Formats: sequence, structure tokens, C-alpha cells
Amino acid sequence: MKNINIYICIVFGAFFTSNAQQKEFIHQIDKNEKQYIQFYFDAEKYKISEEYEQALILYEKCTALNPEESSAYNEIAKLYFYFNEWDNAEYYIKQAIDLDSNNKWYYYLLLDIYVMQNKLEEQIDVYSSLIQIEPHNPVYYFQKIQVLRELALYKRAIRFIKKTESQLGQSNDLSIELKNIFLDQNNFEKAEKTIRDVLKKDPADQRFLSELASVYLHFSKYDEAISVYNDLLAVDQNNPTAIIALYKIYANKKDVRNQEIYLSKIVDNPIINIETKKDIFYKLLIENNISEHESFQLIAEKALKLYPDEPIFNLILADIYAKEEQYALAIPHYNRSLNSGLIKDEYVYTKLIEIYFSQKDFDLALNTTRLAISRYPYSARLYYYQGLAYFNKNEYSQTVEALLMAEEFIIDEPLFKSEVFSLIGDSYHKLGSHTESDEAYVTALMYNDQNVYVLNNYSYYLALRGENLNTAKEMIVKCNELTADSPNASFLDTYAWVLYKLEEYSLAKTQIMKAIDLQTNSATLFDHYGDILEKLGLLNDALIQWKKSLLINPDDVHLKDKIKAYE
Repeated sequence: MKNINIYICIVFGAFFTSNAQQKEFIHQIDKNEKQYIQFYFDAEKYKISEEYEQALILYEKCTALNPEESSAYNEIAKLYFYFNEWDNAEYYIKQAIDLDSNNKWYYYLLLDIYVMQNKLEEQIDVYSSLIQIEPHNPVYYFQKIQVLRELALYKRAIRFIKKTESQLGQSNDLSIELKNIFLDQNNFEKAEKTIRDVLKKDPADQRFLSELASVYLHFSKYDEAISVYNDLLAVDQNNPTAIIALYKIYANKKDVRNQEIYLSKIVDNPIINIETKKDIFYKLLIENNISEHESFQLIAEKALKLYPDEPIFNLILADIYAKEEQYALAIPHYNRSLNSGLIKDEYVYTKLIEIYFSQKDFDLALNTTRLAISRYPYSARLYYYQGLAYFNKNEYSQTVEALLMAEEFIIDEPLFKSEVFSLIGDSYHKLGSHTESDEAYVTALMYNDQNVYVLNNYSYYLALRGENLNTAKEMIVKCNELTADSPNASFLDTYAWVLYKLEEYSLAKTQIMKAIDLQTNSATLFDHYGDILEKLGLLNDALIQWKKSLLINPDDVHLKDKIKAYE
């Protein structure tokens, strides 16, 4: 039954012809052969219909009927491979190989089995067998070299390369493999010599000039690499490998002038594809140094002229303009940079929102947060910006609503949570909801007990209401201690006002004078100073301070009444 494969091929040709023709052919075959073919035929049908268990049973019956026929073992191995049952798959394909040792397709399956299990040593044996079957197929030789390198069997790999050269003849590709092994061994001298030996035959060979430069780069010999890349450009002035490599070398060396030269060449080079250019500019963008040098702006503008619809170039130029506070120029480029695929659009929306805040255009800031949230509904920061926009529009209920949404999506950011509850506290204060305001401030301090703005605001509002003054004092003392290296006039004023409410007028005077030394044009500070002096019985001095306050804020009716009462 050695010719069963032939019979099977004929039968499967008949599978697509008439049943009458099939019956006529099967009639000519002995009983075992007919049974084998029927099992095999039915197994194939089950396999096609994805009834693999049934197919497996029938293939097993085939091996029982004719254990000398390899094809059924191969099919069983493929099914076990599909089931990820590597041991069974290996056993059956080896059975097939034992019966038909020259069938390269069986070795391919065995190789796949070893690859899936990362069995490198076993892969070497398979490639050796394939080389015996097809000794002139270079693919097997190079694959075996790669596996030897993975196993760090460098001496064995070098010997095999020499053996391969005797079999296939010397080749540039084998020289490159040899160079790679020397790189793996960190053997600079041999890696360099291997490539220079090839270049002796053709000193202008672009491929090997590039390989030599890569050797120098591997060992951080940048000056030598630059020299070779310049040789390469002398042969081909638009060589993209040399231009990109030189740009990267000069970028690593912080040689901005040369970095700019080659960045400009990259933009102009028609051979370098747009994706590579985008990737280079993207790296500049995320490293945040694209706007540090004036020429980068000119290069980005040139790139945009060549590729006006590319979002990444619009984004880079927008960031440059934004950093220079040229917001009118930045905004349209930010809008054109949406959907870049490289930078998440949430970043773009955030930049636009920040610009609108800096311009105090809270309506545009709010509209942008709405658009951004429609696309990123789980972004806590977008809700925070939305709340901030509402707060600046004096819409405090909407502020609280947005901030509570922000808080819902904050994970493992206690400082951010503190800021959110701080603004909630400020909003409830504006709404006159003092209980809710106090609760929000307490929560803010729970997440960050050094939040100086919460310590100040909570303390000041308690002082205004004359409530929990000792707690207010503790908080504002802590606030000023935290800012001792950089005193804040507003925080000192709060401290003075808490002391005023506690009737500690002399201490209050000391603190308000410190505040005025820092800020000499505040109507509030002069007003408070006057009130403190009044309590100390220094009425003339109090009048002087109140009048200073009135000069800054001439519409303050309450001030006018105080002055009138003592004149």
C-alpha cells in the first residue's frame, strides 16, 4: 500500500467529480485500501466542517489500517497543533518524518511546534535536516545562524558560517551575519574588520558603508560614524539612512546647529517617507524641546508647507506658538491637529482650554470642555476644567455638578482630589451653603493636609462668620509656616483677620503690616489695617488707612461710612 498517497490524491480529485466515477475507481482497490481511503475521505470532510474530534478519530483509524503511510500522521499532528497539544503534535509529526524523511513540509510543521514552545536547540536540528534535503536553499542556513545567535552559541555560529561559505560560496549577507555575531560578543575589532574587508572590494558600496557606520554607533564611536555617513552622502547625497542617522547622532550629542541642519534635510528629502518624518517630529514633541530653538519653528513651518494637512506638524507648530503666547496663531493649528493618531486628542483639547483660560474667554473654554467630554467622558481633568470655567462665569451650582463628576473618575491622585474639593468648597461658599462648604474643605485637607489655599480660604471664611476661630487660627498658622520661604500677602491678611476676630489686636497689627509690605496697593489690606488700628484706639491712624483703601476702591460705601463716622 505504498501508493496510497497517489490513490488519495485521485480520490480527492474525484471528490469534486461524480459519485459514479468515485464508485468505479474504489471498486478497483482492495478492501483495506478502500477502507483507508474512505476513512481519510471522511476525516477530511469532518475537518473542513470543523468537527475536529471526529476527524481525529478517523485519521487514527487510518494509521491503524496502514501504519506505514505518513499522511495520516501528518494530519493528526496538525490537529494537535491546532489544539496546542505540543507533545502529541511532535510525536505524530515525527512518526510522519520517520516514514517520509524527505518531506520538507513535515519538517516545517515540526519547526512550528518548536517555535511555539521556544525550543531553540531542537530548531537547530530541524534546520540541519532541511539543509540535507535542500542543500542549496540559503534560507535554512540563515535561519540556523539566527537560532545559534539567540542561544549565544557564537563560536558554533562562526564555524557554521565558514561551513556555509564552503557550501554556498562567499556572500555579503554572510559577512553581515558574521559582523552581527561579533557585535553580540562586543568584539569591535573583528566587527569592524569584517565590514572593511568587504569594502576593500568596493569602497563605495552603500550597503556596507552603512553597516560600518552601524558598527561605530554600536560602540558609541560617534565621530567615526559621522565620518562614514559623510562618505555615504558623498556617494548618494539623498541617502536617507545617513541623513536620519546623522540627525540622531547630533541630537544625542546636543549639537543643536547640526541637528537642525539634518532635521531640515529630513523634511526636504523626497525618499524619506512621511511616516518616518512624523515619527521624528513626534519624538521632538514628547521630549518637549521642539520650541527651544528658533530654527525648529522655521523647519516645522517648512514641513507644514509640504504637508499642510498632517496633524502632527500642525500640533508641533501650535505648541511652538502657544509657548510664545502667540495664541491667535496657535488655535487654528491646534484645531487642525485633531485626529493625528499619534497624540491623543485630549491633549489638544486641554491645550485649547488652557489658552482660552489665559485669554479669560470662559465661554469658549466651557464649549471646548463640552466637546472634549463628549469624546472622553471619563476624563477627570476635563470635568475639572469645566467646573473651573463655570466658576469663572459665577455659575456655582454647575461648578459643583462638574466637579463631583471629576471626583468620580480620579484614581490614586490625592493631590488632585484635594484641588477638586477645594474648588467645591469655594463654590458652596459663594452659594451661601456654609455646611457643605466646610465639609468640602475638610475633605480637601483629608487628601492633602498641606493644601495652603484650602487652609487659607477655610480659615478666612470661618473668621468672616466668627465661627471655630481657634481652628481657623491653627489652619492659618500652618498655612503661613508652609509658605515661610515665600510669604503670601493674602495668607498674612487672613492670619491678621483671624487674630482680629479673636481680639488679639496687637498681633493682628504685626501680621497686617507684613502683608502690606508685600502688597502695597490692596484696598482690602488697608481696610483691615484701619479696622485693627481702630480697635487699638488709634483712630487717626485708622482714618489714614481707610482713606488709602478708598483711593484704590472709591465705590466702597461701607468705607465711606466708617470714614464719615470718625471725621
